[in-house]
Amino acid sequence: MPRANAIVRCLAAGGPPAMTLADVICQLVVKGAELGELEEYEIPDLDAIAAGVVDPPRLKRRCLRREWLARLVDAIELDAFSRLPARDIVDRLLQPRP
Repeated sequence: MPRANAIVRCLAAGGPPAMTLADVICQLVVKGAELGELEEYEIPDLDAIAAGVVDPPRLKRRCLRREWLARLVDAIELDAFSRLPARDIVDRLLQPRP
């Protein structure tokens, strides 16, 4: 959770770094979806549960990779959002690490 806290703190601080971070998150979702690189997870179908279905189906969803969230925090710590445009940060985040 501390890693997510750094992202929320940066967004809550406002200003140009927060706007760049928000752009990076949006671009990661778009490019990640295009590349088929979003993580899949399942949630229960709440409508089915509310309707009383005994064994409700699970719905598939996609989200940012945890690895990308960790890299976002690293970028925050390196002050990348004050120095680089969103496009460059996204390109670096999507590169495989050695």
